[in-house]
Amino acid sequence: MPARDIDTGPEAAHAGDARAAARGGASLLVLQTFARLAALAFLMLLTRHLGRAEVGRYSTVAALVVFANFLADFGTSPAITRIVSRDPEEAKRLLSGTLLASLLFGILIAAGVAVFGIAVYSGPTAVDVAIGSLAIPGAAMLSSVLGALDGAGLIARRAVVTALQTLVIALGVLPVVAGAGVRSAVVALAVAPWIALIVASVMARAAGLWHFALRVDLTQLRRLLRAALPFALSGGLTALMLRFDVILLSLVRTPSETASYDLAMRLLEATAYLGAAVGGPMLFVLSRRLGTGDRDGARRAYGEAVRILYVLGLPLSIGMVVLAKPVVSAALGAEFGAAATPLAIMGAGQWLTFLIIAQGALVMGGDSIGRGIAVGALNAVVMVVLDLILVPQHGAVGAAWAMLASWTFSAIALDVFHRRTIGFRTPLPSPRLLLAAASTAAVLFVLRHEPLVVSVPAGALTYGAGLFLTGAVTSKDIARLARTLKPA
Repeated sequence: MPARDIDTGPEAAHAGDARAAARGGASLLVLQTFARLAALAFLMLLTRHLGRAEVGRYSTVAALVVFANFLADFGTSPAITRIVSRDPEEAKRLLSGTLLASLLFGILIAAGVAVFGIAVYSGPTAVDVAIGSLAIPGAAMLSSVLGALDGAGLIARRAVVTALQTLVIALGVLPVVAGAGVRSAVVALAVAPWIALIVASVMARAAGLWHFALRVDLTQLRRLLRAALPFALSGGLTALMLRFDVILLSLVRTPSETASYDLAMRLLEATAYLGAAVGGPMLFVLSRRLGTGDRDGARRAYGEAVRILYVLGLPLSIGMVVLAKPVVSAALGAEFGAAATPLAIMGAGQWLTFLIIAQGALVMGGDSIGRGIAVGALNAVVMVVLDLILVPQHGAVGAAWAMLASWTFSAIALDVFHRRTIGFRTPLPSPRLLLAAASTAAVLFVLRHEPLVVSVPAGALTYGAGLFLTGAVTSKDIARLARTLKPA
C-alpha cells in the first residue's frame, strides 16, 4: 500500500513525484506478482524434471551471472536514476554517451566469467558458465536504460521490463520439460536481458529519453563514472552478499547441496519483490526530496515505507519459519527436502531484507554515500567471514545461519548510520502489528501439518483480521491504495 506521505504529503511541489513513485510501486507489485508466479512455476518444473546435480549446475551459473551483472553495471543504474531524477533532460546525453562503454565493459566482465568457469569447473558446468556469461553485456546496458526510466519517474514502465525479463527466464523450463536438459534453461538466462533491453529501449525512445544514438562521450562518461563510483562499490558489495555463499558452496560442497541452498534462497526471493515494490521507488522519492532540502518530507516518506515493509515482511517470515517443510515439498518435490532447513533459517530474517531495502534507498538518496558504502563494506566482511567459517563445515545450513546473522548486523549498522548522519531513526514495528503477527504465528503453528491450501488462507485471514482489529492498518490506508491503483 502507498505511504501516507507519498500520496497526500503537504508539499504541492512534490505531488507529481510522489504519485509516480506510488503508482510505480503498485505496478511493480502487480507485474512482479505475475512474474514471480512464473518463476515459481519454473522452479517447480525444473526440480521435477531434473536431478539435484543438474539443478546444481543451473544454480552455479545463475549465481555467477547475478554476481557479474552487479559488477558490469558498475553503479551506473542508481547513478543515472539519481542524476535524471534531479534533471530529466540529462537522460539523452547520459544514455547516448555512455551505453556503448557499458556494452564494452559488459563484454570484458563476461569474458572474465567465462574464463573463470573454464578454469574452475569441469565438463558441462564450464560450458554452461560460458553460455550464461553472454547475458552480462546485455544486462549492463539494460540497467542503464532502466535507471533512466526510474529517474524520469516512469517506474511503472520499468516494472513491465523487469517482469518480462523474469518471464523469459522462466520460459526456459519448457524445453527442460520436453527433455532438452538443463542447458536450455541456461540459454534462456543468457537471452533474457537482451530481449528486455530491446523493449526498454523502445520505451525510452517513446518517452524522449533516448533516440538510439550510441557514441563514447568522454565528458559524459567521466561525469557518470564519478557519480557511479560509490554505487559501484555498493553494487559490488551487494553482489558479494547475494551470491558469494552459493559460489563458495559450489566450490567446496557437492552440486546437490549447492542446489538445496540456492533453491531455498530462490523461494525467499519469490516473495522479496514485495519489498522491492515499496522500497525500489523510494530511491527516486528520497533522492529528489533530499536534493531539494525537504528533510521532513523525506523523513515521513522513509518512516511510512518502513511501516509498510513491516506489514508485508513479518507474515512472510512467520510463514517461512512455520511452513518451511510443506512449502518445499509442494514447490520443489520430496527430492529437494533438504532445502527446508535453510529456508526456515533465512525465512526468519525475510522481514529484515525488506527493511534493508528501505535503509539502502536512504543511503543512496542522501549525501553521505561514501560513509554508507563503508558500512556496507563492513557488512560484507562480516558475511564473508561467517561464510568462510560455517560453509565448509556445515554446508547449506551454515550458509543460511551466516546470511541471517549478516542481515541482522546490516539492519542494525544502517540504523546507527542514519541516526548519526541525517538524524533519521528507523522505526520499530508497532505493538499492534506485532500482536497481529503473533496471532498469525499461532494459527499457522496449529495448522502446520494441514495442507497448504488450508493453512495459508487461514493464516492470511487471521493476519488481515488482526491488522484491522488492532488498528495496525485502517480504512484510510485502503483508501490511499485505491487512489493509487485508480487509472489516471
